[in-house]
Amino acid sequence: MAIENFIAGINPRTAFFVIFLGALSAFLWRDRNQIQRHYILFYRRTKRGLNLIDRIAARAPRFWKYYGAAAVVTGVISIAASFGLTAQMFFEMFRTQTVQSGPSLIAPGLSGDVSFQPGVSFVPVEYWLFAIGVLSVVHEFSHGIVARTEGFNLNSVGWAIFGIFPAAFVEPEGEQMLPGEEEEGGEDRELWHGGNWYSRLKVLCAGSFANYLTAAVFILFAMGVSAGATVPETTGYMGINFGLNEEGELGYVAQEGYPAYESGMRNGTLEAINGQNITSVEDLRNFSEGLEANRTVTLETSEGGFQFKTTENTVSRLKEGLEPYASGLNWFTTGLFTVGILNLLIGLFNMLPIKPLDGGWALEALIENYLGEERTHWVNKLSLAMWALLLATLVVTIGGLVI
Repeated sequence: MAIENFIAGINPRTAFFVIFLGALSAFLWRDRNQIQRHYILFYRRTKRGLNLIDRIAARAPRFWKYYGAAAVVTGVISIAASFGLTAQMFFEMFRTQTVQSGPSLIAPGLSGDVSFQPGVSFVPVEYWLFAIGVLSVVHEFSHGIVARTEGFNLNSVGWAIFGIFPAAFVEPEGEQMLPGEEEEGGEDRELWHGGNWYSRLKVLCAGSFANYLTAAVFILFAMGVSAGATVPETTGYMGINFGLNEEGELGYVAQEGYPAYESGMRNGTLEAINGQNITSVEDLRNFSEGLEANRTVTLETSEGGFQFKTTENTVSRLKEGLEPYASGLNWFTTGLFTVGILNLLIGLFNMLPIKPLDGGWALEALIENYLGEERTHWVNKLSLAMWALLLATLVVTIGGLVI
């Protein structure tokens, strides 16, 4: 009994996270001879996946040329937008002398809530892992495919883990991507071997462009699932079946032989119950949690107002019908929205005009082409200044201090 109570008291999300950390540790140990380490950064290069990238790039080269050009347009806009939003954030922090807005570290959480806030934002661990996996794969494959289309050679693909944060990478020939390589190489190397500035710009902007497209797909899919979902029949609830109509509103149909139908209800849209606005399945489920037998319930609908008295059967069947459906649907759609939002936010962050982010290298390519190579040192100075501000405000925000 004690063991059963202990198991019943374990948070499934906590158990999942512990299992994930154990599996990650076992994986790193098993593959330890192939893994390189730099402090808390672990990474491994491999040739697997390069043939797949080549095949995808060769299948539709013209498409990927246009894709790269679209990525450049989006990337330049993103550089300006991300810099502007960051500057506005700093300005508001200094103007208000508070940390109500600021940078945020997105970390795996053990609760079911998704909370985006300054300092540390916690995302349910299962959403976090799936989102990081999706955004890393589409980001790096997009880099790799456009690189091959533009004629760059790829040395390797691989994965990396910074602490517990997983990532993926595609390594063009000649790039000093990972720390510690300066000593191993023995000499300075150019950013990449071959290609002009515009080709490099396409490759640099392609990663975040893929994240934006992925964000759109997941968010639209989530909206479609929410709009197309219907509530299971709950005829015990005074003979009323609820479901989302084509407009996404919570509609109903009253069944013959039940009090609702006898009182004049037929079909329409539910607006409120007992003065509480009801606009979604989740609202109806939340209302049912406090519902008791022998209570008068007033429904406000598009057909008018109707009153009924609940019974034990009414309460139990409504809760049984809505609880598993609403919980499962909410978990699924929230996960889709979360993956989409994280792709958008991290894609935009990656286009900040600071090195070693893609936006910093892209800005350097633009400056080198239009203003000359001697002006590119300003990107390094801007990068140092912005990283210092970001890290300082992150520390202050996490500490909950006033500037």
